[in-house]
Amino acid sequence: MNFSIQSWTLRKLIETYDSGKLNLTPPYQRGDIWATSAKRKLIDSIKLSYPLPAFFIFENAPGIFEMVDGQQRTRAILGYHHGLFPDENKEMIDKTDQKFFYDTYEIAVYILKSATNAEIEDFYYRVNKFGTKLNRPEILRAQYSNTLQQNLVEKLSDDVDFASLQLFTDASLNRLNNTDLVAELLTLQLLGNTDKKNQVDKGFYEDEGFTEESARELEEKFREVLAHLQRFNGIYPIKKTRYKQRNDIYTLYGFIKENISLPPEVMDYFYKILVLIGEDIYPSNENCFSFREYADNCVSQSNSKKARDARSAFMNGLLLNQDLAPLDKSEDDITANLIIMDTLNFYKLKNDDLVNQANYWVINIEALKNSTERHLF
Repeated sequence: MNFSIQSWTLRKLIETYDSGKLNLTPPYQRGDIWATSAKRKLIDSIKLSYPLPAFFIFENAPGIFEMVDGQQRTRAILGYHHGLFPDENKEMIDKTDQKFFYDTYEIAVYILKSATNAEIEDFYYRVNKFGTKLNRPEILRAQYSNTLQQNLVEKLSDDVDFASLQLFTDASLNRLNNTDLVAELLTLQLLGNTDKKNQVDKGFYEDEGFTEESARELEEKFREVLAHLQRFNGIYPIKKTRYKQRNDIYTLYGFIKENISLPPEVMDYFYKILVLIGEDIYPSNENCFSFREYADNCVSQSNSKKARDARSAFMNGLLLNQDLAPLDKSEDDITANLIIMDTLNFYKLKNDDLVNQANYWVINIEALKNSTERHLF
């Protein structure tokens, strides 16, 4: 990679962009994430003649550029230029010393040349990895740009069916948290519960045996689970439940994956139970140990395999109970299902309040509605 250092006026930066010769959103880049307050501070720094950090721009053809580092600063300058916000003194561009702003103030621009796409993406990754500017999914997007794995992650995270679940705020989407969750879920689909820190990278992104056929098969399995989640969403919106939270949706996805052969109507019944008990799952619930433990495993070391296995065990115990009279057993009995026992006792229900669903004895929804007074569906 070769480079040269140039001084550009803000006018040159703006005109290069306005003429269509500067791409601010190559594939490895994130979106517009700066708050207006941060943009105002940058404009104020310019007006105070403070130097800005260098901009790194790749010239991928004569006179054609893409922004490698400096996108957020450029967007702030463009926004102020177009009158989208005032500076910190509430002064708009038309009240600014425009000769100074456009033609006197200069920025340092590194023009990168003779580099492959892989080299540019690696450079972007290296520039941002050790700072605070990029979060984990943004780094992964840069590091694995155009790989089969990242292409699949972005395809599924942008898919209208997944987006329809409305699990993320706009701000969260701008930080690519949807792609981060999809990468976790695909790793879960491949490997079961794992330690995220180790396995999303090593077990998914760095899998040298991952092929186009692998991607197709994984996408098909993901969509099978997604079909259940979409159906659940029609029963009661997931975004209104605790299961929109990252650790809960991870556990729910895993439960569906492991029981994908169950009839849809049975899975729907299970979902209704989860919705009805959701408000009672919190760390300070002193009246139900199983609920409290599940909640604790959502907040303490929640990405560890141990916490994920414990959350899975909770859903299995609650929804895959095979004991038609669990309350007849002692808590000391090694065959006792303590989770279903805890739940029945918490809601003051009896063995008779269990019903059979696909050979599993689960809580009768009507009895649970009456106990909780939550008539949601």
